[in-house]
Amino acid sequence: MAQEKATGREEIIPSSPEIAAVTTLEELLGCLLETIILATNASEGSLMLLHAGRELLTVNSARGPREQVVRSAKRHLGEGISGWVAKHKEPLLLIGPVDDPRFSGVEPGIKDAMCIPLVEDGGVIGVLSVSNKRGEETFSQADLERFLTMAQPSAKMIALTLAQRELDAESSAWARRKLAQEIHDGLLQSLSTLILHLQLYEELKGQHPQKAGLQLEESRKQALDCLQELRHLVFDLRLADLEQMSLAEELRKYVAEFGRRSNIDAHFSFSGKKKEPPLNVKKNLYRITQEALTNVRRHAQASRVDVQLKYAPHEMELTITDDGQGFRKEEVLGRGQEGKRFGLLGMQERTYLLGGKLEIKSTPGQGTTVRVVVPF
Repeated sequence: MAQEKATGREEIIPSSPEIAAVTTLEELLGCLLETIILATNASEGSLMLLHAGRELLTVNSARGPREQVVRSAKRHLGEGISGWVAKHKEPLLLIGPVDDPRFSGVEPGIKDAMCIPLVEDGGVIGVLSVSNKRGEETFSQADLERFLTMAQPSAKMIALTLAQRELDAESSAWARRKLAQEIHDGLLQSLSTLILHLQLYEELKGQHPQKAGLQLEESRKQALDCLQELRHLVFDLRLADLEQMSLAEELRKYVAEFGRRSNIDAHFSFSGKKKEPPLNVKKNLYRITQEALTNVRRHAQASRVDVQLKYAPHEMELTITDDGQGFRKEEVLGRGQEGKRFGLLGMQERTYLLGGKLEIKSTPGQGTTVRVVVPF
């Protein structure tokens, strides 16, 4: 241990230079594994995650000469070294060929290895392994203790990463259901009406040409309405390039384009010192703005809408205010639950996923204000 302190190895954990360029959760976990391999002076390593609701470990990340082979590995709880470690929540230090009745032996080409459980809130979320210490030495008990010390914050980060992935998946599923409902309630209903108009035109054109002409004009208007609804739908599906631009810049662009398309006097403003939130927060605030403005266009009969974004040291506040006809919130939310409509419910869901607070104030005849506050 004294020798390690003299060389600085006890004090310094090397970091991966690529971490700043990480864009996906898998890349983040890969960078974590690379950092741990460097810190333990190992030649290779792997990160296996336990599937929620299943007693199965699969490899999320692997680095080293046998990376491609290791990536295909799967272990049930209690099966093999990783399965034993996960089941019993105990670390293992393995030196040389191991003949142990608890698990199968160490694979050929492995002179030493360390395998530890990743425990968060009392439950195992995965197993972290490194093998083949560089040089002639083998891993020691001191190496294992240091490895365990590094694993404690690693387990927390991995748990947060997995939770974020679940939230992203839940949000995406909600968005897909919302899109399907909007197509059903809007575009499909309009197309059905158009078909009925055209059928009536066919019935009238022989004996009542004047009425048929009027019906054809109604069909033309209905077709234009369908086209306009489709354009709005495509416009609302657009997700800004929030990785390249700030949330304020993208919202300013979206609000201006919304005003042009809807003929509603739309304004955007922001205040405070800009501090960009994580990408997931930016995406959800952008979608909340889209959903709120879609409601204004479809239901509010408003002439003006104002979107405000405020930056504070520890939170962001988004406010959308219109001068439309307003509504009774409880009635609308009740109909939304019964009919599976996703406007206000979608905003509630996204705010919940961000750990924020949503306030909706509306009075019939006096407009509506939607206020979202989310922490950094």
